[in-house]
Amino acid sequence: MSLPLPSDAQLDALREVANIGCGHAANALSRLLGGRKVDLSIPRVLEGGPADTVALVGGDSRVVAAWLGIRGGLRGAMLLVLPREDGGALESLLLGGQPAEQGERDSVMAEVANIAASACLSALGGLTGWKLMPTVPTVRRGGARDAVTEAVAGVSGDAGRLVVLEARIQAASVPPVGGQLLLVLEQESSRALLARLGV
Repeated sequence: MSLPLPSDAQLDALREVANIGCGHAANALSRLLGGRKVDLSIPRVLEGGPADTVALVGGDSRVVAAWLGIRGGLRGAMLLVLPREDGGALESLLLGGQPAEQGERDSVMAEVANIAASACLSALGGLTGWKLMPTVPTVRRGGARDAVTEAVAGVSGDAGRLVVLEARIQAASVPPVGGQLLLVLEQESSRALLARLGV
C-alpha cells in the first residue's frame, strides 16, 4: 500500500534537503572542473514509481548515467544523468581533450558520480547525524529508461513507491555541460528523514 503523500510542510523540508545536498554536489563538481561555475536549479520533489523517475530523465533518450546506492540511515540511490553529448563533453574536459578508451571514460564518470554523491551525503549526514555511505558507482550508456530502471531496482521496496529529489545542473564550460542530479529514496526512508528533521 502506498503511503500518504507528503504535506506541503514536508515537501518544503524535502526541497530544502535536496537544495543543500545537491548544492554541495554542484560545488564539488565545480571544483572538479577547475572552478567553473556550476548552476543548480530549484530542486523538485516527486512521489511515484520507477516509471515516473524514468519520465524525469527523458524516457528513451540516450544518456550517460552513473549512480551509487546509499547505505546507512537512508535507503536509496543518487544518480547523475547527462545527455549523451554532454556526458562526452564532460569526459573530454576531465581527460584534457585527449583520446581515451571506453574504460577510461567510464572511470571518469564513476569518479564524478562518486565525488558528487559523497559531497551530497556528507551534507545530509551533517543535517541528520546519520552516517551515510555511497556504494561503488555503476556507469551505463544508452537509453535513459534502461539505466534508470536498473538504478532504482534496488531502492523501491515492496510497494514500488519512491520519493525523488531532482535538480538540474549546468556547468559554464565550453561546450556547456548540463544534466540532472537525482536523490531517489524509498518511501519509508523519506518518512524516516522527515522524522529525523522533526517535520
